[in-house]
Amino acid sequence: MEKEYYKNLAEKYFAGDITEVEISELAGWIRNNAQLAGWWEKEFEKSAADINPALRDKMFARIKMEVLKESSGISESRTPQQPAVKRTPDKALIPAWARWAAMICIPICIAFFTYNILSISNTDKARSPFIVKADKGDKATVVLPDGTDVILNSASQLSYLSDFGTNERRVQLEGEGYFKVAHDIRRTFIVQVGELEVKVMGTVFNVCAYSNDQDVTVVLLEGKVGIHTPSTSTTLSPGEKINYNKSTRKLSTEKVYPDDYVSWTKGNLYFQNESLENIMKALSRVYDVTIRIDSPKISEERFTGTIPGGGIQNALNIVMLTSPFRYEVEDSVIILKEK
Repeated sequence: MEKEYYKNLAEKYFAGDITEVEISELAGWIRNNAQLAGWWEKEFEKSAADINPALRDKMFARIKMEVLKESSGISESRTPQQPAVKRTPDKALIPAWARWAAMICIPICIAFFTYNILSISNTDKARSPFIVKADKGDKATVVLPDGTDVILNSASQLSYLSDFGTNERRVQLEGEGYFKVAHDIRRTFIVQVGELEVKVMGTVFNVCAYSNDQDVTVVLLEGKVGIHTPSTSTTLSPGEKINYNKSTRKLSTEKVYPDDYVSWTKGNLYFQNESLENIMKALSRVYDVTIRIDSPKISEERFTGTIPGGGIQNALNIVMLTSPFRYEVEDSVIILKEK
């Protein structure tokens, strides 16, 4: 009788006519009946045939991590507000029952898999935000529910609602992020930065929008994006960069070498005729240090070039090659002074 009941639940699952409560119930039963693994694998392969393979792999990578934690008793102190780190445990280390129990949770996981996938069932949280932060001196890699890859630069934050992807794919960015957007012609992907919106279907681009910077910049590597503000709209083609001035609310476009602007994802920093004031802000974020400029003259100096990773001293020494300043360290504060 019991077996027949759960068989009916399984049939409801594969027919797409099952509630979240029934999914949890079915998962628990499979967890306690390891002999079902082979049958479940066969049925799942049939039902999952129309899922995008790349997205399915990303989902399993995250699902397997969560299942491994649950099945081995491993606990993790990371909260939803901390950066999510992609890890892909070896499939062989995960018990068969756990793999197949995880599979039936996919309808729920698609919306929630970045955080506590197998434990979220409260419908009151349907519009609650998910937040990923990269602290100063750190970066964070995120895979969104639609398969979009995001790399957050230091001192950056990405947030999105748990109904992400229902009608549109909207995220909010503070700081800098590199986006490789999964193609979906039906649902526009939107990066919101204050009153500016970057709209795409599927493409690769970089957005820099720190709150203490005067400009928001968008650099396009692949595809096409639309830029929208309350007063104007425009589009970008690959190899173009747009600057949006927060004060004047004006847009300007220029041709660039886009790879330079995403070199930070590989540990380098690129600056194009940038003021030392802004460069020191960037170095402060990347290396999590406090930098003070004692002279307005130094702040206005300009620098163009790439600074490879190697520490704050190395970065300062490179900038000093073309700029007339020296620096001292007092009480853990780096102070730039005129030579």
